[in-house]
Amino acid sequence: MQVSLLEAIRTSDYIIGVDRGAFWLISNNIIPDIAIGDFDSVTASELQIIKKKAKRVDKYSKKKDFTDMELAVEYAITLRPKEVVIYGAIGNRIDHTMGNIHLLERLQGIGVIRDRNNEVRIISGHTTVRKKPRYPYVSLLPITETIEISLTGFVYNASHALIRRGQTLGISNELRQNEGVIEIHEGKAFVIQSRD
Repeated sequence: MQVSLLEAIRTSDYIIGVDRGAFWLISNNIIPDIAIGDFDSVTASELQIIKKKAKRVDKYSKKKDFTDMELAVEYAITLRPKEVVIYGAIGNRIDHTMGNIHLLERLQGIGVIRDRNNEVRIISGHTTVRKKPRYPYVSLLPITETIEISLTGFVYNASHALIRRGQTLGISNELRQNEGVIEIHEGKAFVIQSRD
């Protein structure tokens, strides 16, 4: 993870360390306000470090109906934040990655998944998207069966275009100016700002 992302985590108002992520934070001199998980991905000695350093630890049984990330998202919601930024949600396991992306629906428009290559949100209605040098590409993927969208300020603008779930029509657009407007007339979509 790049230094700027570490700094963004370090300067956050509240930090939740999820399972091994709590140990990773501590290893990077970031003390989580709370560590949440079953901690099946850390060694016994690493768990002791988490328990010693984290301000609070909520340890769950390995036999549970929720992933550690979902537990963390549910906890974050209780804090009534303006924004929840999730780091480390995109990994090697596609099942966990997809599950984490879909957890954005629980965050009711305040959630974003961010890493060095991607930023993922769920949008509906009117949204202004700003150009970010780190993430030059902007893609839209329907969550609902279809979305009807209009785009202004993009290389490929659109007026009341229909995109069905399972189509790739909304992939790899770019902003022409410093910002663009996405109007979703019907439905909800993932908006993904990314880079190669």
